[in-house]
Amino acid sequence: MTLTEAPSDVPLELAAVARRELADRLRRLGVDLGARFIRSGEGVNAPSVRVGLVNTKDNHPNEIVLGGEMAARVMVHLDDDRKLPLPELAPGDEGHVEGLVSDCICANALQQLGIVENDRIRLVRRLPPMRYVTMVNDGGRIARVALSDGQAAMIRGRFLPDGPEGQFALARVNTAFLVEKTLGAPQMLASLKNLGAVPGAQLTLVEVQPSQQVALAGHASIKLVTQDGLTLLVHPHDAVKMTVLVP
Repeated sequence: MTLTEAPSDVPLELAAVARRELADRLRRLGVDLGARFIRSGEGVNAPSVRVGLVNTKDNHPNEIVLGGEMAARVMVHLDDDRKLPLPELAPGDEGHVEGLVSDCICANALQQLGIVENDRIRLVRRLPPMRYVTMVNDGGRIARVALSDGQAAMIRGRFLPDGPEGQFALARVNTAFLVEKTLGAPQMLASLKNLGAVPGAQLTLVEVQPSQQVALAGHASIKLVTQDGLTLLVHPHDAVKMTVLVP
């Protein structure tokens, strides 16, 4: 059965992984074929986070925002030798990126945001659910839309007229922002396109509001705990590619 179909709170064994890049990333984290683990009975809706990139490259900001789904894919090896998914760190915890529990598309998006294996990373704080109320000017078509924090984090561009490059999630109110690139899986790209947030569009943040998020159980990450005590948060998009059996 796939991991999404597997029972909770019983020992499971990893029998196969459909995508080689996902299998390789799991293997580097110590979860190879034959590995045994327990699936937690409840899904995990990870919060969005603000993180500091300690070894910042020239073309990346010192801090970035990650939506919960993307943050859950980042495994961090802390300085006290614990290994945890990024959303489970405490503010101020620091370590290096141990690996990415993700397929190629989302891993590439994380890398473009500056999340690179072995680079150092610090959790600045967890973020409450937010809505970015935004005016979108897409080729003269103007609309008022609401972006989730996860969507805003996947929009890269530059602040006008001559500001730095960065994420729209770091925008200030009434500052114009030119979209240069959107990141993420096809579903994310489609949702941003439907809202008009496409390369070449100009966005202006009107205000940030608290979001009344309704978590769908099917979209929550699946929490695994291995025999060695390693905790993994696996997105359903990746879990369906993992075949497990009950030993």
